[in-house]
Amino acid sequence: MKGAPNNSSFLNQRRHQEAPEDSICKRDAFQRDRDRIMHSRAFRRMMHKTQIFNANMGDHFRNRLTHTLEVSQIARSIGKVLELNDELIEAIALGHDLGHTPFGHVGEKTLHKILMYGAGLEEVKIEEGFKHNFQSLRVVDDLESRCDDYLGINLTLAVREGILKHTSLKTEGALVEFPKGHFENMNLEKESFTFEGQVVALADEIAQCTHDIEDGVRSKLISFDMIRQDPFIEKITEENGIYLKEQTETPAYDTRAFVIKSMVGYFIKDACKTAIPKIEEYIDSYSPDYSSLYNCINKKCIMLSQEVEYNRKRIYKELITNRVICSEQISISDAKSEYLIKQLFRAFYTHPKQLPDYVLEKYCKRNDMEMNRANLKEDMLRKDPNFIRTICDHIAGMTDQFAAREYNHLYVPEYK
Repeated sequence: MKGAPNNSSFLNQRRHQEAPEDSICKRDAFQRDRDRIMHSRAFRRMMHKTQIFNANMGDHFRNRLTHTLEVSQIARSIGKVLELNDELIEAIALGHDLGHTPFGHVGEKTLHKILMYGAGLEEVKIEEGFKHNFQSLRVVDDLESRCDDYLGINLTLAVREGILKHTSLKTEGALVEFPKGHFENMNLEKESFTFEGQVVALADEIAQCTHDIEDGVRSKLISFDMIRQDPFIEKITEENGIYLKEQTETPAYDTRAFVIKSMVGYFIKDACKTAIPKIEEYIDSYSPDYSSLYNCINKKCIMLSQEVEYNRKRIYKELITNRVICSEQISISDAKSEYLIKQLFRAFYTHPKQLPDYVLEKYCKRNDMEMNRANLKEDMLRKDPNFIRTICDHIAGMTDQFAAREYNHLYVPEYK
Protein backbone atom coordinates (compact mmCIF):
# COMPACT_ATOMS: atom_id res chain seq x y z
CA MET A 1 0.00 0.00 0.00
CA LYS A 2 1.11 3.56 -0.64
CA GLY A 3 0.89 6.51 1.70
CA ALA A 4 -1.63 9.29 1.15
CA PRO A 5 -0.85 11.84 -1.55
CA ASN A 6 0.90 14.97 -0.36
CA ASN A 7 2.29 18.23 -1.62
CA SER A 8 5.94 17.32 -2.31
CA SER A 9 7.06 20.88 -2.85
CA PHE A 10 5.65 21.77 0.55
CA LEU A 11 7.41 18.86 2.28
CA ASN A 12 10.71 19.51 0.48
CA GLN A 13 10.93 23.22 1.19
CA ARG A 14 14.04 24.44 3.00
CA ARG A 15 14.59 27.57 5.08
CA HIS A 16 17.29 28.72 2.64
CA GLN A 17 17.23 28.27 -1.13
CA GLU A 18 19.75 25.84 -2.61
CA ALA A 19 20.90 25.13 -6.14
CA PRO A 20 19.88 21.64 -7.32
CA GLU A 21 22.52 18.95 -7.27
CA ASP A 22 24.28 18.48 -10.59
CA SER A 23 26.00 15.13 -10.57
CA ILE A 24 25.75 11.61 -11.88
CA CYS A 25 24.82 10.37 -8.38
CA LYS A 26 22.05 12.89 -7.82
CA ARG A 27 20.32 12.38 -4.47
CA ASP A 28 16.76 13.32 -3.61
CA ALA A 29 16.04 15.88 -0.90
CA PHE A 30 15.62 13.40 1.95
CA GLN A 31 18.79 11.50 1.04
CA ARG A 32 20.71 14.77 1.27
CA ASP A 33 19.13 15.45 4.66
CA ARG A 34 20.07 11.99 5.93
CA ASP A 35 23.68 12.47 4.79
CA ARG A 36 23.95 15.92 6.39
CA ILE A 37 22.69 14.55 9.70
CA MET A 38 25.02 11.55 9.61
CA HIS A 39 28.07 13.73 8.93
CA SER A 40 27.22 16.30 11.62
CA ARG A 41 29.26 16.70 14.79
CA ALA A 42 26.13 16.37 16.92
CA PHE A 43 25.49 12.92 15.44
CA ARG A 44 28.98 11.71 16.34
CA ARG A 45 28.71 13.07 19.87
CA MET A 46 25.70 10.85 20.59
CA MET A 47 28.14 7.95 20.88
CA HIS A 48 29.26 9.38 24.23
CA LYS A 49 25.85 10.41 25.62
CA THR A 50 23.93 8.28 28.10
CA GLN A 51 20.74 6.44 27.22
CA ILE A 52 20.06 5.13 30.75
CA PHE A 53 23.34 3.62 31.94
CA ASN A 54 26.58 5.60 31.89
CA ALA A 55 29.41 4.22 29.78
CA ASN A 56 31.50 3.49 32.90
CA MET A 57 28.93 0.86 33.91
CA GLY A 58 29.88 -1.44 31.03
CA ASP A 59 30.71 -1.68 27.34
CA HIS A 60 27.45 -3.23 26.16
CA PHE A 61 24.87 -0.81 27.50
CA ARG A 62 23.13 1.30 24.92
CA ASN A 63 24.15 4.91 24.38
CA ARG A 64 22.24 7.63 22.60
CA LEU A 65 23.76 6.70 19.22
CA THR A 66 23.03 2.97 19.39
CA HIS A 67 19.49 3.80 20.52
CA THR A 68 19.15 6.08 17.48
CA LEU A 69 20.30 3.35 15.11
CA GLU A 70 17.83 0.90 16.66
CA VAL A 71 14.99 3.41 16.23
CA SER A 72 15.99 3.78 12.58
CA GLN A 73 15.95 0.01 12.05
CA ILE A 74 12.53 -0.44 13.68
CA ALA A 75 11.04 2.54 11.82
CA ARG A 76 12.36 1.36 8.46
CA SER A 77 10.98 -2.14 9.09
CA ILE A 78 7.51 -0.66 9.63
CA GLY A 79 7.93 1.71 6.69
CA LYS A 80 8.83 -1.13 4.31
CA VAL A 81 5.55 -2.90 5.02
CA LEU A 82 3.56 0.31 4.64
CA GLU A 83 5.51 1.27 1.47
CA LEU A 84 6.55 4.65 2.87
CA ASN A 85 9.54 6.80 1.95
CA ASP A 86 12.59 5.01 3.36
CA GLU A 87 14.94 7.99 3.06
CA LEU A 88 12.53 10.31 4.89
CA ILE A 89 12.09 7.77 7.70
CA GLU A 90 15.85 7.30 8.04
CA ALA A 91 16.59 11.04 8.06
CA ILE A 92 14.01 11.72 10.80
CA ALA A 93 15.17 8.72 12.86
CA LEU A 94 18.87 9.60 12.66
CA GLY A 95 18.17 13.21 13.64
CA HIS A 96 15.52 12.76 16.30
CA ASP A 97 17.87 12.79 19.34
CA LEU A 98 20.57 15.22 18.15
CA GLY A 99 19.49 17.67 20.85
CA HIS A 100 19.78 15.28 23.76
CA THR A 101 21.87 16.36 26.71
CA PRO A 102 24.70 14.57 28.49
CA PHE A 103 23.63 12.10 31.20
CA GLY A 104 20.29 11.20 29.64
CA HIS A 105 16.91 12.64 30.62
CA VAL A 106 18.17 14.07 33.91
CA GLY A 107 20.27 16.53 31.89
CA GLU A 108 17.18 17.58 29.95
CA LYS A 109 15.13 18.04 33.13
CA THR A 110 17.90 20.01 34.86
CA LEU A 111 18.31 22.48 32.01
CA HIS A 112 14.53 22.93 31.88
CA LYS A 113 14.39 23.70 35.60
CA ILE A 114 17.23 26.22 35.32
CA LEU A 115 15.70 28.09 32.39
CA MET A 116 12.13 28.06 33.73
CA TYR A 117 12.56 28.40 37.48
CA GLY A 118 16.20 29.09 38.21
CA ALA A 119 16.64 25.84 40.18
CA GLY A 120 18.97 27.52 42.68
CA LEU A 121 20.09 30.04 40.05
CA GLU A 122 17.07 32.37 40.28
CA GLU A 123 18.84 35.19 38.48
CA VAL A 124 19.24 32.93 35.43
CA LYS A 125 15.62 32.00 34.73
CA ILE A 126 14.22 33.32 31.46
CA GLU A 127 10.92 31.39 31.62
CA GLU A 128 11.75 29.46 28.46
CA GLY A 129 11.94 25.71 28.62
CA PHE A 130 14.18 22.94 27.39
CA LYS A 131 13.13 19.67 25.76
CA HIS A 132 15.37 17.53 23.64
CA ASN A 133 13.09 17.40 20.57
CA PHE A 134 12.93 21.20 20.43
CA GLN A 135 16.70 21.26 20.92
CA SER A 136 17.20 18.72 18.12
CA LEU A 137 15.43 21.14 15.79
CA ARG A 138 17.61 23.98 17.10
CA VAL A 139 20.72 21.89 16.41
CA VAL A 140 19.87 21.37 12.74
CA ASP A 141 18.53 24.92 12.27
CA ASP A 142 21.14 26.97 14.16
CA LEU A 143 23.95 25.13 15.91
CA GLU A 144 25.37 22.92 13.16
CA SER A 145 26.61 24.54 9.96
CA ARG A 146 27.40 23.65 6.36
CA CYS A 147 28.35 27.02 4.83
CA ASP A 148 29.15 30.62 5.75
CA ASP A 149 25.92 32.06 4.33
CA TYR A 150 23.56 30.89 7.07
CA LEU A 151 23.34 28.93 10.30
CA GLY A 152 22.14 25.32 10.36
CA ILE A 153 22.30 22.49 7.84
CA ASN A 154 19.12 23.54 6.01
CA LEU A 155 17.01 20.40 6.18
CA THR A 156 13.63 19.96 4.51
CA LEU A 157 10.44 20.83 6.35
CA ALA A 158 9.28 17.19 6.48
CA VAL A 159 12.46 16.05 8.25
CA ARG A 160 12.51 19.01 10.63
CA GLU A 161 8.84 18.53 11.54
CA GLY A 162 9.32 14.79 12.06
CA ILE A 163 12.31 15.41 14.34
CA LEU A 164 10.32 17.87 16.44
CA LYS A 165 7.25 15.65 16.79
CA HIS A 166 8.94 12.33 17.55
CA THR A 167 7.87 12.85 21.17
CA SER A 168 5.53 15.08 23.14
CA LEU A 169 5.92 18.84 22.84
CA LYS A 170 4.74 19.30 26.41
CA THR A 171 6.44 19.26 29.80
CA GLU A 172 4.41 19.28 33.01
CA GLY A 173 1.26 19.37 30.88
CA ALA A 174 2.12 22.61 29.07
CA LEU A 175 3.61 23.30 25.65
CA VAL A 176 7.30 24.07 26.10
CA GLU A 177 8.22 27.73 25.63
CA PHE A 178 11.10 27.86 23.18
CA PRO A 179 12.85 30.59 21.13
CA LYS A 180 10.65 31.52 18.20
CA GLY A 181 11.58 31.22 14.56
CA HIS A 182 11.79 27.44 14.20
CA PHE A 183 8.17 26.40 13.72
CA GLU A 184 7.06 27.98 10.46
CA ASN A 185 4.41 25.78 8.80
CA MET A 186 4.29 23.38 11.77
CA ASN A 187 1.06 22.91 13.67
CA LEU A 188 2.24 22.22 17.22
CA GLU A 189 -1.18 20.95 18.26
CA LYS A 190 -1.22 17.95 15.88
CA GLU A 191 0.66 14.74 15.18
CA SER A 192 3.40 14.72 12.55
CA PHE A 193 1.96 15.59 9.14
CA THR A 194 3.73 12.68 7.44
CA PHE A 195 3.19 8.98 8.02
CA GLU A 196 6.97 8.70 8.12
CA GLY A 197 7.19 11.08 11.06
CA GLN A 198 4.48 9.15 12.90
CA VAL A 199 6.37 5.89 12.24
CA VAL A 200 9.56 7.25 13.82
CA ALA A 201 7.64 8.46 16.88
CA LEU A 202 6.23 4.96 17.41
CA ALA A 203 9.58 3.28 16.70
CA ASP A 204 11.17 5.42 19.43
CA GLU A 205 8.63 4.13 21.95
CA ILE A 206 9.12 0.52 20.86
CA ALA A 207 12.89 0.82 21.17
CA GLN A 208 12.66 2.33 24.64
CA CYS A 209 10.32 -0.39 25.89
CA THR A 210 12.29 -3.33 24.52
CA HIS A 211 15.96 -2.40 24.45
CA ASP A 212 15.87 -0.61 27.79
CA ILE A 213 14.46 -3.81 29.29
CA GLU A 214 17.46 -5.71 27.94
CA ASP A 215 19.84 -3.19 29.51
CA GLY A 216 17.90 -3.50 32.75
CA VAL A 217 18.36 -7.27 32.74
CA ARG A 218 22.05 -6.87 31.92
CA SER A 219 22.43 -4.53 34.91
CA LYS A 220 20.57 -7.06 37.13
CA LEU A 221 18.08 -4.34 38.13
CA ILE A 222 15.46 -6.40 36.29
CA SER A 223 15.58 -10.10 37.06
CA PHE A 224 14.81 -12.63 34.40
CA ASP A 225 12.16 -13.95 36.78
CA MET A 226 10.24 -10.66 36.44
CA ILE A 227 10.18 -11.08 32.67
CA ARG A 228 9.27 -14.73 32.93
CA GLN A 229 6.24 -14.00 35.11
CA ASP A 230 4.78 -11.30 32.82
CA PRO A 231 1.88 -12.91 30.89
CA PHE A 232 2.18 -10.55 27.91
CA ILE A 233 5.90 -11.23 27.43
CA GLU A 234 5.27 -14.94 27.93
CA LYS A 235 2.63 -14.84 25.20
CA ILE A 236 5.02 -13.13 22.77
CA THR A 237 7.92 -15.48 23.40
CA GLU A 238 5.84 -18.66 23.24
CA GLU A 239 4.64 -17.58 19.79
CA ASN A 240 8.34 -17.71 18.85
CA GLY A 241 8.99 -21.08 20.47
CA ILE A 242 10.63 -19.73 23.65
CA TYR A 243 9.20 -21.18 26.85
CA LEU A 244 10.52 -18.91 29.59
CA LYS A 245 9.34 -21.03 32.50
CA GLU A 246 11.77 -23.71 31.40
CA GLN A 247 14.77 -21.35 31.45
CA THR A 248 17.22 -20.98 34.32
CA GLU A 249 17.41 -18.01 36.68
CA THR A 250 20.47 -16.69 34.84
CA PRO A 251 19.70 -17.08 31.16
CA ALA A 252 22.38 -17.13 28.53
CA TYR A 253 22.96 -14.03 26.44
CA ASP A 254 21.38 -15.75 23.44
CA THR A 255 18.14 -16.40 25.32
CA ARG A 256 17.91 -12.83 26.62
CA ALA A 257 18.61 -11.37 23.18
CA PHE A 258 16.04 -13.66 21.56
CA VAL A 259 13.38 -12.54 24.05
CA ILE A 260 13.99 -8.88 23.14
CA LYS A 261 14.10 -9.72 19.43
CA SER A 262 10.73 -11.45 19.76
CA MET A 263 9.23 -8.43 21.51
CA VAL A 264 10.51 -6.02 18.84
CA GLY A 265 9.11 -8.19 16.06
CA TYR A 266 5.76 -8.51 17.82
CA PHE A 267 5.42 -4.73 18.21
CA ILE A 268 6.39 -4.15 14.57
CA LYS A 269 3.80 -6.65 13.28
CA ASP A 270 1.08 -5.21 15.52
CA ALA A 271 1.91 -1.65 14.38
CA CYS A 272 1.63 -2.67 10.71
CA LYS A 273 -1.64 -4.58 11.20
CA THR A 274 -3.13 -1.62 13.07
CA ALA A 275 -1.88 1.07 10.68
CA ILE A 276 -2.87 -0.47 7.34
CA PRO A 277 -6.67 -0.12 7.73
CA LYS A 278 -6.29 3.33 9.30
CA ILE A 279 -4.17 4.54 6.38
CA GLU A 280 -6.59 3.04 3.86
CA GLU A 281 -9.51 4.73 5.60
CA TYR A 282 -7.62 8.03 5.59
CA ILE A 283 -6.77 7.77 1.89
CA ASP A 284 -10.42 7.02 1.01
CA SER A 285 -11.50 10.22 2.77
CA TYR A 286 -8.52 12.27 1.56
CA SER A 287 -9.39 15.66 0.09
CA PRO A 288 -6.43 18.05 0.30
CA ASP A 289 -7.02 21.73 0.80
CA TYR A 290 -4.13 23.33 -1.06
CA SER A 291 -5.13 26.77 0.17
CA SER A 292 -3.79 25.70 3.55
CA LEU A 293 -0.19 25.09 4.53
CA TYR A 294 -1.33 22.13 6.62
CA ASN A 295 -2.32 20.06 3.60
CA CYS A 296 -0.56 16.88 4.67
CA ILE A 297 -1.61 14.12 7.05
CA ASN A 298 -3.92 15.58 9.71
CA LYS A 299 -4.78 12.41 11.57
CA LYS A 300 -2.83 9.89 13.67
CA CYS A 301 -2.73 6.64 11.73
CA ILE A 302 0.46 4.92 12.93
CA MET A 303 -0.08 3.26 16.30
CA LEU A 304 -0.21 -0.01 18.18
CA SER A 305 -3.50 -1.79 18.83
CA GLN A 306 -5.24 -0.76 22.04
CA GLU A 307 -4.34 -3.97 23.90
CA VAL A 308 -0.69 -3.96 22.86
CA GLU A 309 -0.27 -0.25 23.62
CA TYR A 310 -1.74 -0.81 27.10
CA ASN A 311 0.75 -3.60 27.76
CA ARG A 312 3.67 -1.58 26.35
CA LYS A 313 2.92 1.26 28.76
CA ARG A 314 2.37 -1.13 31.65
CA ILE A 315 5.64 -2.97 31.05
CA TYR A 316 7.55 0.30 30.70
CA LYS A 317 6.12 1.58 33.99
CA GLU A 318 6.51 -1.64 35.98
CA LEU A 319 9.92 -2.74 34.72
CA ILE A 320 11.84 0.26 33.37
CA THR A 321 10.47 3.17 35.40
CA ASN A 322 9.99 1.32 38.67
CA ARG A 323 12.93 -1.09 38.58
CA VAL A 324 15.55 0.87 36.60
CA ILE A 325 14.95 4.62 36.39
CA CYS A 326 13.88 4.85 40.06
CA SER A 327 16.54 2.41 41.27
CA GLU A 328 19.18 3.39 43.83
CA GLN A 329 21.92 2.99 41.22
CA ILE A 330 20.36 5.29 38.62
CA SER A 331 19.10 7.76 41.26
CA ILE A 332 22.64 8.24 42.61
CA SER A 333 23.96 8.68 39.07
CA ASP A 334 21.18 11.17 38.23
CA ALA A 335 21.83 13.22 41.39
CA LYS A 336 25.51 13.54 40.51
CA SER A 337 24.62 14.53 36.94
CA GLU A 338 22.12 17.16 38.07
CA TYR A 339 24.68 18.70 40.43
CA LEU A 340 27.38 18.72 37.76
CA ILE A 341 25.16 20.41 35.15
CA LYS A 342 24.02 23.08 37.62
CA GLN A 343 27.63 23.81 38.53
CA LEU A 344 28.65 24.10 34.89
CA PHE A 345 25.79 26.53 34.29
CA ARG A 346 26.73 28.54 37.38
CA ALA A 347 30.36 28.79 36.29
CA PHE A 348 29.58 30.03 32.77
CA TYR A 349 26.90 32.41 33.97
CA THR A 350 29.02 33.90 36.78
CA HIS A 351 32.15 34.22 34.63
CA PRO A 352 31.06 34.22 30.96
CA LYS A 353 34.58 34.59 29.63
CA GLN A 354 35.28 31.04 30.77
CA LEU A 355 33.35 29.98 27.67
CA PRO A 356 35.54 28.95 24.72
CA ASP A 357 36.04 31.24 21.74
CA TYR A 358 33.84 29.23 19.38
CA VAL A 359 30.84 29.59 21.72
CA LEU A 360 31.32 33.34 22.16
CA GLU A 361 31.88 33.75 18.42
CA LYS A 362 28.53 32.11 17.64
CA TYR A 363 26.81 34.33 20.19
CA CYS A 364 28.39 37.45 18.71
CA LYS A 365 27.54 36.41 15.15
CA ARG A 366 23.87 35.93 16.05
CA ASN A 367 23.79 39.36 17.67
CA ASP A 368 25.77 41.19 14.96
CA MET A 369 28.60 41.91 17.37
CA GLU A 370 32.34 41.86 16.85
CA MET A 371 33.99 39.02 18.74
CA ASN A 372 36.37 40.86 21.06
CA ARG A 373 36.84 39.42 24.53
CA ALA A 374 38.04 42.74 25.94
CA ASN A 375 34.85 44.48 24.83
CA LEU A 376 32.40 41.85 26.11
CA LYS A 377 30.72 43.24 29.20
CA GLU A 378 29.90 40.38 31.56
CA ASP A 379 27.13 42.31 33.36
CA MET A 380 25.37 42.88 30.04
CA LEU A 381 25.80 39.26 28.99
CA ARG A 382 24.17 38.00 32.19
CA LYS A 383 21.08 40.10 31.47
CA ASP A 384 20.64 38.80 27.92
CA PRO A 385 18.25 35.80 27.53
CA ASN A 386 20.04 34.94 24.27
CA PHE A 387 23.31 34.55 26.16
CA ILE A 388 21.66 32.35 28.78
CA ARG A 389 20.28 30.19 25.96
CA THR A 390 23.83 30.08 24.51
CA ILE A 391 25.12 28.57 27.78
CA CYS A 392 22.28 26.05 27.62
CA ASP A 393 23.20 25.13 24.03
CA HIS A 394 26.84 24.64 24.99
CA ILE A 395 26.06 22.34 27.93
CA ALA A 396 23.38 20.41 26.02
CA GLY A 397 25.88 19.64 23.27
CA MET A 398 28.46 18.15 25.63
CA THR A 399 29.15 14.44 25.88
CA ASP A 400 29.16 12.83 29.32
CA GLN A 401 32.96 12.67 29.37
CA PHE A 402 33.45 16.23 28.17
CA ALA A 403 31.03 17.58 30.78
CA ALA A 404 32.92 15.75 33.55
CA ARG A 405 36.28 16.99 32.27
CA GLU A 406 34.94 20.53 31.98
CA TYR A 407 33.69 20.44 35.58
CA ASN A 408 37.16 19.42 36.78
CA HIS A 409 38.75 22.06 34.56
CA LEU A 410 36.53 24.83 35.99
CA TYR A 411 36.45 23.82 39.65
CA VAL A 412 39.48 21.71 40.54
CA PRO A 413 42.85 23.49 40.87
CA GLU A 414 45.51 22.04 38.61
CA TYR A 415 48.94 21.41 40.11
CA LYS A 416 51.92 19.74 38.51
